[in-house]
Amino acid sequence: EAYAKGWIAPRTLETTTWAFAVAVGPYGTLYVGFYDGTVRVWDAVNGTPIRTLEGHAEVVTALAVADDTVYSGSHDCTIRGWSGKDGTHIRTLSGHEDVVSALAVGSNGKLYSASADSTVRVWSTRDGAHIQTLLGHTAGVSALLIGPDDRVFSGSEDTTIRVWSADDGAYFQTLKGHTQTITSLVWGPDRKLYSGSMDCTIRVWSGQDGTIFKTADESNVCTMAWIDGTLCAGTQSDILVWSPDRLGATVPPSF
Repeated sequence: EAYAKGWIAPRTLETTTWAFAVAVGPYGTLYVGFYDGTVRVWDAVNGTPIRTLEGHAEVVTALAVADDTVYSGSHDCTIRGWSGKDGTHIRTLSGHEDVVSALAVGSNGKLYSASADSTVRVWSTRDGAHIQTLLGHTAGVSALLIGPDDRVFSGSEDTTIRVWSADDGAYFQTLKGHTQTITSLVWGPDRKLYSGSMDCTIRVWSGQDGTIFKTADESNVCTMAWIDGTLCAGTQSDILVWSPDRLGATVPPSF
């Protein structure tokens, strides 16, 4: 079995409060957003603490990296940009009217922010200018993904995934199938879109036309990531692992 290799966590980073967001930063760093409104930075190789970034008034719920800048989104409705080199606060982006729930950086010099205010806002990574607001979801936007072919995917509490042009923000289509909040979106090496939801399913969509390819029933899916050709999904109690051709037949890794 390809799954029976026994994954081992090399170390544990001790914290005193809940962690809500994680991102790999520049210069071999790991960024973690916390309930107390801080972003803490560790050396990703040896786990040594480097610094703590303070400024948000509430829990940090999203992180994204654009070159040498790290962005953090918060329940305080703002996005803060930090220098990846020394942690200096660069700018604060304001405009959302509710929790900032997800961040994503495109290759086009744009930062995308999703919010519980039902919008996706687009910002310039060069100067922080607000470029446009993507409207259409009828409930909070909870997940973002920058896909290939200049497309942006947004998942929502309204149970839909909307597809937009990264070039001009034009609306392409709406993907329907989930029955509860969409929590995670990832693009697979098989060029398909994978969506996780609180409805206890992972859905796989055609990268061409949005057709549902297959569905796997699991626990509430909180987050997903591709690692070494396998799909890893964090649920409320486990980390589950699949090969793309065996979605639905899971073997939890050993930690």
